[in-house]
Amino acid sequence: MLWTQYREAVGEAMDRFQANWGRAGLVALLVLTFSGAVHADFKVVQIAPLSGPLADTGKLLRQGAELAFQEANERGGVHGRKVALESLDDGYKVEETVRLVREVARRPDKPVALLGLVGTGNMAALLKQGVVDEAGVPVVGVRTGAVSVRQPGHPLVFHLRASYEVEVDKLVEMASAIGSRQFAVFHQDDAFGQDGLESARKALAKRNLSLLASGSYPKNTTQVEAAVDTLIKASAVQAIIMASNTQATAAFVQAYRARGGVAQLYALSVNNDREIVERIGAERARGLGIVQVVPFPFSGVMPLAREYQKALARRHPESQPTVTGIEGFIYGKVLLEAIRRAGPQATREALLKALEGAPFELGGYVVDFSPQSHEGSQFVELTIIGAGGKLMR
Repeated sequence: MLWTQYREAVGEAMDRFQANWGRAGLVALLVLTFSGAVHADFKVVQIAPLSGPLADTGKLLRQGAELAFQEANERGGVHGRKVALESLDDGYKVEETVRLVREVARRPDKPVALLGLVGTGNMAALLKQGVVDEAGVPVVGVRTGAVSVRQPGHPLVFHLRASYEVEVDKLVEMASAIGSRQFAVFHQDDAFGQDGLESARKALAKRNLSLLASGSYPKNTTQVEAAVDTLIKASAVQAIIMASNTQATAAFVQAYRARGGVAQLYALSVNNDREIVERIGAERARGLGIVQVVPFPFSGVMPLAREYQKALARRHPESQPTVTGIEGFIYGKVLLEAIRRAGPQATREALLKALEGAPFELGGYVVDFSPQSHEGSQFVELTIIGAGGKLMR
């Protein structure tokens, strides 16, 4: 009898222990979940051309941003959470950019930010159709310098490169300093190209210099023959400003030089020097000036450039530093620091406040936003393709 009572008492005690343990485990799990100890990644979405004429641009921006995120994740992430980059291909097509941003905006797992969008017309459509507002998250780093998408600014869009107006003004200043007085413009027949053309007119008028001619080509093509004909006929032209994308720039340089054109050629910062050399050869590309709006990626002095080079060598030892790659790296570095400043939850409001706060010091390169201005940099310098296709300062 006593043994039976003893067993029943022990059984009841064990049942109570197991029930209490189950409740304690559930409570512990809930505490971990709601206290923030269990977190998903911070998701960042890039929508950019990964195919089509600007595929190299989108891929190199992705590579640079990924380097920044991978380095941070390896050190424990931000607030103990990793930053994950998802890249979607819009093929540089305006309607595809709009569709993809709308699709992302409808997701339940809305990203903390959009990063590295490419194209003046693409960005203009997002703003005009209210798609940026639909997405409701900051857009950090846009691969366009068009004034038309900056003035007036948008509270969710943060520009990390100087405007085309600043680029062209500096270019004209430098070209005129070495004796050029007669200019022409080769441009893409869209909002990007028109912005470049108007910027050239403004910079030339300010200095009482002449715009003798202009020629255009259709977007997403390399149909440059008509423009080459026009500018070859303007034989007095001493310098040509090219508001064009990489493939069209390469095609124009090759055709213009083959026709005997002798004017000095200058391309805006959206051009990829490496791809131009690959397309037309080092000798044909030699002497082409390219404006840059980010630090020289081969610098052995600037800490930011050395950090980028080291990360690239570790993760992509087969790759060489590129201007577009370091631009993507800057996008990633700025966003990482903004998330850190915004706190563990990184709400939209907190992230906006962080971006508009203190300047971002990135190893010798400073990005500085404010509530009044979302243009974070006015950095501009001129590089040139030298012997052997090497980019030089």
